[in-house]
Amino acid sequence: MKVFVDTNIFIDILLNRKEFIKESKQVYKLCENHIVKGYVAPISINNIYYICRKAVNQEALTSFLCDVSHIFTISPMNNESVVFAKNLNIKDFEDALQSAMAIQSGCDCIVTRNVDDFKKVAGIEVFSPKEFLLKFQ
Repeated sequence: MKVFVDTNIFIDILLNRKEFIKESKQVYKLCENHIVKGYVAPISINNIYYICRKAVNQEALTSFLCDVSHIFTISPMNNESVVFAKNLNIKDFEDALQSAMAIQSGCDCIVTRNVDDFKKVAGIEVFSPKEFLLKFQ
């Protein structure tokens, strides 16, 4: 199974967000242990860095991002992705880009805490971490 993981899952882990970390870590571990094949957007890498850079030790942050790059496949983003995203009519263009990359990468679903932001995407299921774990474990 191919699973596209949204940026917020990684940020939950790095910032140790108490109400979200348990399920986010479980999703991460499924990818790390090759139980599912994890995908991530290239823009997620820089967004994770930008959001977490002041709260997380620099060495720990860059090590985590290197781990992400080894565990997850970084989905390609190209001019077709941008046009595809525009045509999805999703309010948040970053979410639209991630949706386009997930579909173009042949992912079966997107795992995000912002399920409602992705619900308009046809052809791909969207789950919260908790929903995903309940359905696929």
